[in-house]
Amino acid sequence: MKKKLPEVVEDIRQKIMGNNPEQSWGQSASEAYSATVEGLKGFGGDTLGKTAQTFNEALPYIERAGYIVTEIEVGLGLSPKIVPHLKMQDMISEEEQAALLMETQDKKLVNTILGSLFKATAARKKLKFKKFHFNELELELSILPTITLKFKPNDSTGETLPDIVQADPAPDQPE
Repeated sequence: MKKKLPEVVEDIRQKIMGNNPEQSWGQSASEAYSATVEGLKGFGGDTLGKTAQTFNEALPYIERAGYIVTEIEVGLGLSPKIVPHLKMQDMISEEEQAALLMETQDKKLVNTILGSLFKATAARKKLKFKKFHFNELELELSILPTITLKFKPNDSTGETLPDIVQADPAPDQPE
């Protein structure tokens, strides 16, 4: 029976965390490796398409969570991935977050995406960098989903950058 991505990730997580307290670390690590390899074997060429389809299903929920998608990257390779870039447009309340999570509890990957976004929102409040502000995040949908928070320099750093970069004049035009 072919497993879906969320099931494979859950199997890997359980193997890494160890579901048998009598096992040694080496046994747990070996099982985690086997689960990872077996999970990867089950992914065919349609995995990327299915992930895109799931992301399309998640998009309205992501927008309701207060984010807009600015671009999408697709990575091809041993572990294919889809990486939407998101900007926070609105901050929704914890009650609204809980309602979205309840509404999507039967849609595992959608629910995982939303849960990750809400954790990232909470984490970004705690991260304070001098001269930098939270700008956007990347949501990597792959074997092990990851969120990357991105911070950009503040406009008020005291440094001034030119508004226009002067290009060299074309060779056939006088200066």
